Amino acid sequence: MADVGIGISGQEGRQAVMASDFAMGQFRFLVPLLLVHGHWNYQRMGYMILYNFYRNAVFVLVLFWYVLFTGFTLTTAITEWSSVLYSVLYTSVPTIVIAILDKDLSRRSLLTYPQLYGDGQRQESYSSTLFWLTIADTLWQSIVVFYVPFFAYWKSDIDGSSLGDLWTLTVVFLVNIHLAMDVIRWTWISDASIWGSIIATCICVIIIDVIPMLPGYWAIFDLVSKGSFWICLLGIQIAALFPRFGIKMFIQHCKPSDIQIAREADKFGNSMELTGQEIEMNPSRR
Repeated sequence: MADVGIGISGQEGRQAVMASDFAMGQFRFLVPLLLVHGHWNYQRMGYMILYNFYRNAVFVLVLFWYVLFTGFTLTTAITEWSSVLYSVLYTSVPTIVIAILDKDLSRRSLLTYPQLYGDGQRQESYSSTLFWLTIADTLWQSIVVFYVPFFAYWKSDIDGSSLGDLWTLTVVFLVNIHLAMDVIRWTWISDASIWGSIIATCICVIIIDVIPMLPGYWAIFDLVSKGSFWICLLGIQIAALFPRFGIKMFIQHCKPSDIQIAREADKFGNSMELTGQEIEMNPSRR
């Protein structure tokens, strides 16, 4: 919560502009600055704070569950290279692209219905409740990611390095699909960043496992040759994301917010007037 200074550059001088965070030439520019760019920025920042907590915590928690079964030793199933590349390459590009390009509503809708700005005042995109729900969802997903392969390969000849590759691929698939579920406005750049990140992860894991001097040499090839790998990879995505998907569908269909109503009006076009009336008639959202 910060105070933002906006200076008007006019005949009175530039002292206010020099001491401000934003400068503009006319007062009428305040409307798009607040109602359009202010709303977009709040929506992106609110979501990305929660997503980055989730994205990093789910990977760390998988390592935490592994430590419990190794007696808190210094060994790790996930290679050091994958641990470093996870935040640098595997999941960073989609996060940056979506944080810059995603828009929950069009400029026209935000200017037509200024009451939608109340979304930020009501803290609908970020609050302590949403934070703890995200942490609970992260905990559930990390448990599924770790324990499904752990018990699936309990009595097999698959070593820790192979499991580490499976955990790495599963987490990267999971966090990118999780992000894809929440993307509102798709562009070719969004597509390329999310699916390209998954492909880049697979390529990097293969390259790491073909270097003889690194631990886990040839592990990924022994792993993918078994059908259980593909069953685990698919099953984990479904089991981990099902609670979030179910709750999200319930809220959108049974308890839609003003933003959701306006977004559907944006999509179908001919409902714009009705949507405005619905928003204005909802006293709990003024």
